[in-house]
Amino acid sequence: MRAALRNYTNISLVSLVLMTFCSQASATCSRDDITFYLDKGFSTDQITTLCSEASAPAGEKPKSEQQSSEQQFVSPVADDNALFLNRAIKGQEIKMSSDSLQYTLKKMCMEYGDEDLFGFTNKVCPDVTFTIAFKGLEVLDTGKKYGFYGTPEVKVKSSVIKRVIIGELKNMKPEERELILEKFEKGFETAIPIRDDFSLDKVKQVLLELSN
Repeated sequence: MRAALRNYTNISLVSLVLMTFCSQASATCSRDDITFYLDKGFSTDQITTLCSEASAPAGEKPKSEQQSSEQQFVSPVADDNALFLNRAIKGQEIKMSSDSLQYTLKKMCMEYGDEDLFGFTNKVCPDVTFTIAFKGLEVLDTGKKYGFYGTPEVKVKSSVIKRVIIGELKNMKPEERELILEKFEKGFETAIPIRDDFSLDKVKQVLLELSN
């Protein structure tokens, strides 16, 4: 009975989303696509946005299509997990290959060195690109960054996590770079920031599906 009620609810939601596209002859999302997005936890507003992006006017490339051509990103239309993570991760230049996930976080600030006479320390805010291997990928925890507040995060562990600082350190003195790298995140664990309107449980589920 419960399964039948769930199926009826999904059919009703699919019909509602399809009605939204009645005036959009170029909309490309099929009934199966919409059903998949509903099962993954997308709201009707999010599905409407995704399908509208997929049918942008000629001459105007959708954002996901630009990423595909410029960054060799796995096409979100062809890969549902890539689509979900591309929307859910609070980062830039999100790419997914068969064996890893990559994204860039902007302005990751950290303090380094000793305090000056006024109690201040030097601060640097570089962009950092993370590459997380799917081999050995585990989800350790989910929640807010600071417990009850802050950015939602999924804490993961992997056999390989690469971190590359982009540009910020090249004009610094060697001793400054050394101090910064001492403070820089290391090891086989990291926290992936997630946008507020996405379910952490759904992100966890997708990451575990990708683990090998």
